[in-house]
Amino acid sequence: MVARSAWARARYRARQLAWGWRERLAPEQIEQIRALLTPAELRLFVAMDDRDQLHSHRLLRGLLASAPAPGGAEPSRALLAAALLHDVGKGKLATRHRVAYVLLNAAAPRLTRRLERPDGAAWRGALWRLRHHARLGAERLAASGSAPRVIALVAGHTSPPGDDGELAWMIAVDADS
Repeated sequence: MVARSAWARARYRARQLAWGWRERLAPEQIEQIRALLTPAELRLFVAMDDRDQLHSHRLLRGLLASAPAPGGAEPSRALLAAALLHDVGKGKLATRHRVAYVLLNAAAPRLTRRLERPDGAAWRGALWRLRHHARLGAERLAASGSAPRVIALVAGHTSPPGDDGELAWMIAVDADS
């Protein structure tokens, strides 16, 4: 079971990598994004790597396609904004840093944690940002004046959701996008 789960995660990551090389946001997708984000949030979204923008838009589409959520709720504006902004804390990352993080974290998570440094060389800083991107993103969103609910959803998207149904929904759809 563990090997299959690891294989499924590896396929998912490979798919993400391939998508990032061939997809671009279409004009209608950009308009959809503009309609959901404040001007300050839009600036943060535009500053994200193209790969993260595409992934975030896939998460948005997944939430809209799976609506209503379990329990009958429609996605809130805060949830949709958080979907678009959930990876804003990663900053600009080279593909090699993303691949190194995924492989190292899968093979030797403790070693990965020892190598991470917030003020380290490019690759060490990249590993640190990848691990802490939820908190870093929440800090950026707070500084830009985002709604508290958007900040909370972004901050929590890499942790167990507890009894937060919207967060659980976002995490589940994120796992497939």
